[in-house]
Amino acid sequence: MKNFTIRILLAAATLLFPAALSAQSIVFWTQDQDLVPIRIYIDQEYIGDVTAAHPTKPGLDAPGALSVDTTPVRHELTAVDKYGRVFKGWSGELTPQPGKIYFEGLDARGFRKVNRKDYAFVFLDWVPLYRLPWYLGSPRVLGDLDPHEDKGLMVGMAATAVGATAALGVAAARNWDVEDSRFPYCALGLGTEYFATLYEWRNVAQFKARFGGKGGFSLLADAGIASYPRSWEQYTIPTFSIGAGLDYGGFGFSLRYKPSVGNSFDTFFVGRLEYDWWITNGFALDFHAGFGVGGYGPEGLMDFYDFPFGFGLLFRL
Repeated sequence: MKNFTIRILLAAATLLFPAALSAQSIVFWTQDQDLVPIRIYIDQEYIGDVTAAHPTKPGLDAPGALSVDTTPVRHELTAVDKYGRVFKGWSGELTPQPGKIYFEGLDARGFRKVNRKDYAFVFLDWVPLYRLPWYLGSPRVLGDLDPHEDKGLMVGMAATAVGATAALGVAAARNWDVEDSRFPYCALGLGTEYFATLYEWRNVAQFKARFGGKGGFSLLADAGIASYPRSWEQYTIPTFSIGAGLDYGGFGFSLRYKPSVGNSFDTFFVGRLEYDWWITNGFALDFHAGFGVGGYGPEGLMDFYDFPFGFGLLFRL
């Protein structure tokens, strides 16, 4: 009855204020056929489904997309794919402006598992499919653990990070003035790493500034492209991260952070154990492995536990 009432009010508003409401439309669409039907909710009310994929952005009222006329006030948007994952690749709200049509693209990168108790309005009368196909990232063994609820691993990671920081901090302080021909330096290079739970492969240009002597600290940054080799369609998105660490000789422990910004959907916060092997005075190989949390979208940082690993090249400037 509530949904019916809202539709009546929208229809009445359209009749009374046609100039203001005529072009305030939202078009929900997807390129991913394996996600449909995608259920759309506005202000926690079920509106309809996206039922077919389009290779490019469709027009208003295109078959398979869902076109909705709405009012020029703030609306809460919710999209759920057929596997019961909620779309988190947007802010989750929209305030339409007169004379504009909004196109909301929904792709596999933005959907994630959620605690269904937090979305009772979606799951009260609907049971989605349970298992994702392998090319959408199933099964996720560690990824099925929720950092919000499965605290044991989080405590272990935090203890390891505190221990590594303390140990490297003491070593860095005691050996700061110990001369070592390798340090200090600034270096540029190339790196590659794989996030085992996010199924994300990052290829980046990297920068490292190492201060001190045998003991020291580092500032780190990288930027490049992230791809998803297990996706049914090859996705690439821009990615970057910043970080800082403590060092003893070629060994180090750093913390790195990547926010979700614009089209760069991935987000993570990881601790990284690393070793830089200086083959010559100007060239090194770096190896690293880490642990932490990550996900997709502005609210996705605590979606999954993850364990990235990789290597790279460093060239002293």
